[in-house]
Amino acid sequence: MAAWYRNDVHDATRWLGDDINLFGTPVTPQALDQVLLAARVAAATGDAGCRARVLRAAQKLQHDEPAIPLFTAVAIYVRGILESDAEALVTAADLLQSSSRPLLYAAAAEDAGRQLIIDDRRDEALHHLNAAFDTYTLFDAVADARRVGRELRRMGFERRIVSQRTKTGWDSLTNAELKVVSVIAQGATNRAVADQLHLSLHTVKTHVHNAFAKFSVSSRAQSARQIH
Repeated sequence: MAAWYRNDVHDATRWLGDDINLFGTPVTPQALDQVLLAARVAAATGDAGCRARVLRAAQKLQHDEPAIPLFTAVAIYVRGILESDAEALVTAADLLQSSSRPLLYAAAAEDAGRQLIIDDRRDEALHHLNAAFDTYTLFDAVADARRVGRELRRMGFERRIVSQRTKTGWDSLTNAELKVVSVIAQGATNRAVADQLHLSLHTVKTHVHNAFAKFSVSSRAQSARQIH
C-alpha cells in the first residue's frame, strides 16, 4: 500500500507477488483490502496475470449461497476498478454504504466520483465525492479527506476539514475509538471486539491504547469506571 500511495505501481506489484491468497478462515478485513489494492495495481499496470488472479478472487467472493452482501459489494467494486465502470462503482458504493466498513464505502464513493468525472457526469460525481469527503472526515481519515478535497477544488468546490476535537475525555474520542471502548465496557476482550466490529486485532489494540491515554487510565477496570 505504501508503494501504491507513492505511485510506484511496479514496486506494489512486486510486493503483491504471484499469489493473492485471500480466503483463509475467517476472511479478514485485510483480505478484502488486498484484493482491492491488487485490482488497482492490475488496472494501472495492465498486468494480465494480476488481473486474472483478481478476477478469480472476485468470483470466490460471490461463491457463497446465500450471498454475503459485503463480499458481493467488494466483488462488484473490483470489477468496477478493472473495467473503469462508473455504474459498477456506484452500485458498489451504494451496497457498502450500509455495511460495517464505512471507509471502504468512502473509497468506493471516491472511485465512483472520479470515474463519473471522466464520463462527464459532473453532478453525480460531485455527489459521490462529497459523500466520500464527509465519511473520511467523520472517521478521521484526514489524508484521504484531503485527497478528495483537492479533487473537489479542481471542480470549483471548496471543502475544509474542521476539527474541534478536544485532547482528553469523551469529546476527544474518535468515532472508531468510541465504538471500541463501548464494547470493551461490556467486558469484551480485544479479540472479541475485533470479531464484533470486523477490525484487525492490531487496530483494536491501537484504539484501546489511544482511548486509555485520553482518559488517563491504564487498565480496563479504570476505563469502565470512567464510562459508567
